[in-house]
Amino acid sequence: MDSESPNLIHCSYHKCMTVYYAKVMRTVFSERIRPWKKGYRHYNSKLHEFMEDVQWREAASINNHMLNLDELRPYKITRFVRDPRDMIVSGYHYHKRAAEPWCSIPNPSESDWELVNGTIPDGILEGESYSDMLKRLDIEEGMLAEMQFRSKHYHSMMEWPLDDPDILLFRYEEILGNEESIFDAIFDHYNLSRFEKWIGRNTAIRNSASRMKGKSEHIRNPSSGQWRQQFSALTQNRFEEMYPGLVERLGYD
Repeated sequence: MDSESPNLIHCSYHKCMTVYYAKVMRTVFSERIRPWKKGYRHYNSKLHEFMEDVQWREAASINNHMLNLDELRPYKITRFVRDPRDMIVSGYHYHKRAAEPWCSIPNPSESDWELVNGTIPDGILEGESYSDMLKRLDIEEGMLAEMQFRSKHYHSMMEWPLDDPDILLFRYEEILGNEESIFDAIFDHYNLSRFEKWIGRNTAIRNSASRMKGKSEHIRNPSSGQWRQQFSALTQNRFEEMYPGLVERLGYD
């Protein structure tokens, strides 16, 4: 491996455009063939596999973790974040319908949820899956359970540096409707070729949320600010107690 070639890494969070980003990058790096490198891979939240394999990848992405940056240098990292309150709303509706297999595992353990680095909420009953739990609870209690599920994700958000020139941060709300320009900035950061940028840009436009809404079950409602309609006063107060300073650190008021 060329020691001067930076690791191209993307870091995001469950329900924050991970499927979309992966579609774009799989297309881009399927066109690049190097005998000493593998293509692109998304590792979900499997940090150990990611750290063992990332240096041999053209590009890689991982969710829900703060990384050991010293072990990854040199790097070019991009990050997607979303208003954490909207992530709770989106996750609640998504997990309630058991959109992924791990949501349907009865009596889940932390290892069962390694894929998403989730925290088992208090109050889950014997024999119950996470989806079952959310269906049993009312919406306020369900949002509180989702808030607890996100614990590791939100604490990792607080650990990321905000002043590293090799790490670009993009907010979900800024990406919607501006996918072409955002991915142009990502490709420039990765120093991709003109041909790779062209492929990636077309893929990003074709798979944007505005075009895919209603065509993909993964996309329920891409709009921002949903928490304002679905958070109760109790939910809002509990969020601020559990994650003080998070909203401000991510640039939301």
